Amino acid sequence: MKKYTNGWKGAGAILGALGGFLYWHEVGCLTGHCPIQSHWQTMTLWGGAMGFLMTDLLQQLLKNGLNRPEKSEK
Repeated sequence: MKKYTNGWKGAGAILGALGGFLYWHEVGCLTGHCPIQSHWQTMTLWGGAMGFLMTDLLQQLLKNGLNRPEKSEK
Protein backbone atom coordinates (compact mmCIF):
# COMPACT_ATOMS: atom_id res chain seq x y z
CA MET A 1 0.00 0.00 0.00
CA LYS A 2 2.84 2.38 0.79
CA LYS A 3 4.21 1.87 -2.71
CA TYR A 4 1.29 3.65 -4.43
CA THR A 5 0.65 6.34 -1.79
CA ASN A 6 2.92 8.95 -3.35
CA GLY A 7 1.57 8.17 -6.82
CA TRP A 8 -1.99 8.92 -5.76
CA LYS A 9 -0.91 12.15 -4.06
CA GLY A 10 0.97 13.20 -7.21
CA ALA A 11 -2.05 12.43 -9.38
CA GLY A 12 -4.26 14.45 -7.03
CA ALA A 13 -1.86 17.39 -7.22
CA ILE A 14 -1.79 17.27 -11.02
CA LEU A 15 -5.59 17.07 -11.26
CA GLY A 16 -5.90 19.91 -8.75
CA ALA A 17 -3.46 22.05 -10.73
CA LEU A 18 -5.44 21.38 -13.90
CA GLY A 19 -8.64 22.26 -12.06
CA GLY A 20 -7.07 25.47 -10.75
CA PHE A 21 -5.98 26.49 -14.22
CA LEU A 22 -9.41 25.76 -15.67
CA TYR A 23 -11.03 27.74 -12.86
CA TRP A 24 -8.77 30.70 -13.62
CA HIS A 25 -9.52 30.41 -17.34
CA GLU A 26 -13.31 30.12 -17.01
CA VAL A 27 -14.07 32.18 -13.87
CA GLY A 28 -10.94 34.05 -12.83
CA CYS A 29 -10.95 37.65 -11.67
CA LEU A 30 -11.53 40.35 -14.26
CA THR A 31 -10.61 43.34 -12.10
CA GLY A 32 -7.20 42.09 -10.96
CA HIS A 33 -7.95 42.80 -7.30
CA CYS A 34 -8.18 39.11 -6.37
CA PRO A 35 -4.71 38.06 -5.16
CA ILE A 36 -5.08 34.35 -5.95
CA GLN A 37 -7.53 34.26 -8.85
CA SER A 38 -6.07 37.05 -10.97
CA HIS A 39 -2.93 35.16 -12.15
CA TRP A 40 -2.87 31.72 -13.69
CA GLN A 41 0.38 30.81 -11.88
CA THR A 42 -1.03 31.32 -8.39
CA MET A 43 -4.33 29.65 -9.19
CA THR A 44 -2.55 26.61 -10.63
CA LEU A 45 -0.32 26.30 -7.54
CA TRP A 46 -3.31 26.76 -5.24
CA GLY A 47 -5.28 24.09 -7.10
CA GLY A 48 -2.32 21.69 -6.98
CA ALA A 49 -1.96 22.17 -3.23
CA MET A 50 -5.68 21.60 -2.69
CA GLY A 51 -5.62 18.47 -4.86
CA PHE A 52 -2.66 17.09 -2.91
CA LEU A 53 -4.31 17.79 0.45
CA MET A 54 -7.68 16.37 -0.58
CA THR A 55 -6.03 13.18 -1.86
CA ASP A 56 -4.10 12.83 1.40
CA LEU A 57 -7.30 13.35 3.42
CA LEU A 58 -9.18 10.79 1.34
CA GLN A 59 -6.40 8.24 1.80
CA GLN A 60 -6.42 8.76 5.57
CA LEU A 61 -10.20 8.41 5.75
CA LEU A 62 -10.17 5.22 3.69
CA LYS A 63 -7.30 3.77 5.72
CA ASN A 64 -8.95 4.50 9.06
CA GLY A 65 -12.36 3.40 7.84
CA LEU A 66 -11.14 0.05 6.55
CA ASN A 67 -9.08 -0.75 9.65
CA ARG A 68 -11.79 0.17 12.15
CA PRO A 69 -12.88 -2.84 14.26
CA GLU A 70 -16.52 -3.83 14.08
CA LYS A 71 -18.71 -2.90 17.06
CA SER A 72 -20.20 -5.88 18.78
CA GLU A 73 -23.76 -5.68 20.00
CA LYS A 74 -24.49 -6.99 23.48
